Amino acid sequence: MRVRRPDSERGFTLIEVLVAITILLVGLLGVVAMIDGANAVTGKTKAREGANNVARSIVEVGRAVQYKNLTANALFDALAIRPGLADSSAAPAYTIESRGYDYDVTLEVCSMDDPKDGLGPHDGTFPFCANSDVGSASGSDVDRNPDDYKRIAVTLSWKRNGGTETVKQTSLISNPVGGLGPTVIRLDTDPALTATPKTVTSGGPVSFVAETSTDAAELDWTVDGASQGKASAVGSSKRKFSFSWDIDGTSGGRYYNDCTYVIQAEAFDDQGRAGSPKALTIVLNRAYPRAPQQLEGGRNGNGNWVDLRWKASPECDVLGYRVYRSATSSSGPWTQVTCTGQTLSYVVDASCVYEDNTPASNPLWYYVVGVDTAPGSGAPRESPNPADRATLTVTGGNAVPTKPTNLSACLGGTPGCNEPDGSPASDGATVIRWDPSTDPDAGDSILFYRIYRDGSAYSDRYGIFFPSAGGALAWTDPNTPNGSHTYRLTAVDTHFGESALSDPVVDFP
Repeated sequence: MRVRRPDSERGFTLIEVLVAITILLVGLLGVVAMIDGANAVTGKTKAREGANNVARSIVEVGRAVQYKNLTANALFDALAIRPGLADSSAAPAYTIESRGYDYDVTLEVCSMDDPKDGLGPHDGTFPFCANSDVGSASGSDVDRNPDDYKRIAVTLSWKRNGGTETVKQTSLISNPVGGLGPTVIRLDTDPALTATPKTVTSGGPVSFVAETSTDAAELDWTVDGASQGKASAVGSSKRKFSFSWDIDGTSGGRYYNDCTYVIQAEAFDDQGRAGSPKALTIVLNRAYPRAPQQLEGGRNGNGNWVDLRWKASPECDVLGYRVYRSATSSSGPWTQVTCTGQTLSYVVDASCVYEDNTPASNPLWYYVVGVDTAPGSGAPRESPNPADRATLTVTGGNAVPTKPTNLSACLGGTPGCNEPDGSPASDGATVIRWDPSTDPDAGDSILFYRIYRDGSAYSDRYGIFFPSAGGALAWTDPNTPNGSHTYRLTAVDTHFGESALSDPVVDFP
């Protein structure tokens, strides 16, 4: 007898199960594809949004660059010092990393002429954009300053999913002078110097010639921003001017040290309106460095060390100094000294500490000479002329002063914490006070006190305090300390004998 299974106990066949799985799989794959597509769109949107933000930031940095100096290179330089916009790769391309994407940056900065001003064509003086409009006019209607705008075009490209995507933003920056006044279109030395940068290697006035885009009532010129007066018109021309820079002070003016200077010319029309100025960089390198001033020093009494110091040269082309020593006489023979920490053929600082094993009773002779660069080659050089040397004789047998005692520290803003002149110290400043040292040598005195911070090595020398008659012995840290520091002092006499270090004093955290 067959027993019939109730309908409620019937199951699915294998084929039905496979069909159901297939239908479910198709549905799930569709959902997965939809999610993946959504994620891809989200990633693409995120990358593009980040690129737009970076491009807008670059444009804003460009607006902060002075209009007359705005070029693609100047904009890259400005980006390099901005947090989050600096170059993040060593590759030739400038790359900015943002929100997990590396954006390669391409910049175009060019001038544009607005034909709507009703003025005429430009002459190609400025780097105009290839698609800049050009007006048409003649005579008095010629465009005085066709540089009406500068266009910044920022293109960012990045890699995503094996492909390259890009975003481009452009912006116009108006010329702040409005294009109304005469623009200086040429500024050069006369005769023109061909070296780059333009370098003057001999004395005497330096002559300049300037030209303007349209008639100018006057042309003013400056040296490093300091007004030097008005230029002279060349003949009857109202577009050509000349002026002379008295670099040697032969006409009663100042003597200009061998340095790098910026000469700028700016023109005005008869209504006092200025156009774009023009600047020129001039390097003065006329002579060897002059002799360093105020050379002083001696054996410091600590082992076999010798201390020398001098006044830094006012000539900004001086790279450093070379120190020479003789243990025989003031006429040599001379041996160059290698100062502590010196890594080049010259010492950069206006001081030298070195170890000398000659007996302390023996005299020593020194000279110091400045080092600059030779015109043309750029190689370091020093003057062979004895007149360009600072000389010093160091005698032996000097006894060192007693060490400073009773050091204490106070915090500016608290009652009784004063500067050496008695005035209250600035709030939060650390002031160190101590009792005076004495020198055992007859006729000798304390020249200055040397401050060491957070250590006792020569590299820990931090400051110098010169005492004054009747003034308090109190030194203020020129940099308001962050955190706690330990200070020690030594006394230095007129022969540069340096005392032992004082006991330490700790300032306030």
